[in-house]
Amino acid sequence: MLELSGRIVRHRGLLATLVARELKARYRGSVLGFLWSLVNPLLLFLVYTFVFTRILPGGRAPGAQPYWLFLMIGLFPWIWASTSILEGTVSLTTNASLIRKAVFPAEILPMVSVASNLVHFLFALPILGVALVGARLYGHPVGGWPVLLLPVVIALQLLVVGGFALGLSALNVHFKDVKDIVQNLLTLLFFLTPIIYPLSFVEAPALRYLLIWANPVTAPTLAYHDLLLRGLVPGTTVWVPLLAWAVVAWLVGGWLFARLSDSLAEAV
Repeated sequence: MLELSGRIVRHRGLLATLVARELKARYRGSVLGFLWSLVNPLLLFLVYTFVFTRILPGGRAPGAQPYWLFLMIGLFPWIWASTSILEGTVSLTTNASLIRKAVFPAEILPMVSVASNLVHFLFALPILGVALVGARLYGHPVGGWPVLLLPVVIALQLLVVGGFALGLSALNVHFKDVKDIVQNLLTLLFFLTPIIYPLSFVEAPALRYLLIWANPVTAPTLAYHDLLLRGLVPGTTVWVPLLAWAVVAWLVGGWLFARLSDSLAEAV
């Protein structure tokens, strides 16, 4: 695993080049360019805000005020994570010609998906910043100095997402059903994560505990809400599972990729 991590660090120049190429290719010929990366999250944000403030009672939930900001804070990191994992899963099969080149570091390809979608997430942060300022102007005590811990949460989530992308990409080369399984699991995972509802909605303590520890996205989502919405430093019940998932996902994903790497060129 240390060897794999070292290779990714050594090839960081190639990683940056491929990320830049990916972003340019995605928006080449587009009038709005990178702004298109914000269209999907903003549309989802508007739809969910309307549904849960006008139709369902989620918008009046304690601990989720203002609801529109609660939703935005949870939605942007989720889109980064889910899109990175799904694109990372198929990154090796869609770049088969590169995998067959003996000198090409295959582990870079899943990380390109993760890093390019991280760029989209970082582009969304200024919008989130404007939303925080607007909420404060309307009397909501959001934000504060704990926001300085945001890079730590992003770094830990990067390890979680990167670990899943590495492991699943290698599995998908050998088992073509992995992509469909991942896509369906991500849909299920979205509704098991406190993004459109606060964790306090889950009344059973055992189930709440399970959602925190068994769901790799719950802990970072709670951390974002604490830092940005409530202006609090997350407690150990958030930091411990977040750190645990970061370590486990990166180690297991990297081990799985290294284990299957010798047969990637033949199986792709």
